[in-house]
Amino acid sequence: MSSAEPTAPLPATQSPATLPAFSAPVVLKIGGIVLFVVGLVLWLLSFAAGSELAWSGWLIGSWYALGFPLFASFLLTINALASAGWGATLKRVPEAMTAFFPVAILPFAILAIGAMTSNLYDWSHHHDDGSLHAELIHHKEPWLNTTFWLVRMVVYFGLWTGFTWLMVRHSRKQDIDGDLKHTWAVRRLAAPFGIVFGLSVTFASIDYIKSIEPTWFSTMFGVYQFAGIMQAGFAMLILVLVALRNSGHLKEHVNENHYHTLGIWLISTSVFWAYIWFCQFMLIWYSNIPEETQHYFARWHGPWFWVSFLVNPLLNFAIPFLFLLPRPHKRNIKILSGVALVVLVGRFVDLWQFVAPRPKLVNHIPEPTLQPMETLLTAGPVIALVGLFIVILMIALERAPILARKDPFFEEGEHHHL
Repeated sequence: MSSAEPTAPLPATQSPATLPAFSAPVVLKIGGIVLFVVGLVLWLLSFAAGSELAWSGWLIGSWYALGFPLFASFLLTINALASAGWGATLKRVPEAMTAFFPVAILPFAILAIGAMTSNLYDWSHHHDDGSLHAELIHHKEPWLNTTFWLVRMVVYFGLWTGFTWLMVRHSRKQDIDGDLKHTWAVRRLAAPFGIVFGLSVTFASIDYIKSIEPTWFSTMFGVYQFAGIMQAGFAMLILVLVALRNSGHLKEHVNENHYHTLGIWLISTSVFWAYIWFCQFMLIWYSNIPEETQHYFARWHGPWFWVSFLVNPLLNFAIPFLFLLPRPHKRNIKILSGVALVVLVGRFVDLWQFVAPRPKLVNHIPEPTLQPMETLLTAGPVIALVGLFIVILMIALERAPILARKDPFFEEGEHHHL
């Protein structure tokens, strides 16, 4: 990463019109379509186990897939603000990842149907039984109501799509004229978007995920979800770059030094995730306030304990940390891609153990209504929407030169070394 300021665009020997057109590997497109179909079938089958379970799976899949364009937009933002040159040769991939934002509106529109027609969200239905649970939900009704929830959904996607579209648009224009003004324009957009991103992701994670348990309190949930999004995003970026490399693309421009940097990012975000995961649990355990402990109490006993407190940190922290700590492992593409795949599975487990148990109060004690083996079909929407993301990503990559040769940091990216 460099703090150097851009001075002048590099001379380009070819214009975008004369550069060889990028053709996405057919196997990736077909693979994405197959994943989409298989995942969709699994989701439809999950309705046999109950609509709440099926819609829980759709919620997990929608938020899981949305994390990839969110990650990409933030990576582009921090690279622009830091004048980071290391990623100039691979920036077309995160730019293409942001193309999923408009498509991701559809899964959330479908989710809205589930929110209004099922008991997915406890707060979406009237409560008048006089219980403390109903009283707390009523207290939050000005924020947690279907109309305002839908309005916020439109605002979130409008901000994410608008800012990233403008940033990518300037990058495409720079392909044509090589003007430095586009680099500065992206930086001017990145500054306010960094603030917008932090606030919107925090509120969106509370709206979509945390409000599954509307009476649970946690002040760290937003940053916890941010950590998971960044960790899974770097894992997906690594796997996409490896897939392109294996198909003969970007071999000369994304070398072992770039993968080393991505490995550093992956292990760093894994450690950050573990830090937030532990801090949230430790502070709630120590304070022992019922409104906070109810979430963990429902997962401390029974089979969910092994998922939440063993498998979850194992996949999201222990394996990435231990395997990527040695320097040679970060430069070994097979090890790096293997760890990235583990992290993507871990991201599902993290969301699964939060959404699927659906704890209810039984004699004033929070207990999970579903056990892990009863909820495995919630993986269906994740598989489907990851497949859809891959297809959209490949289409987006074909719409621009695979290399941003007129980026003023392109040469620095070419000679990146660690």
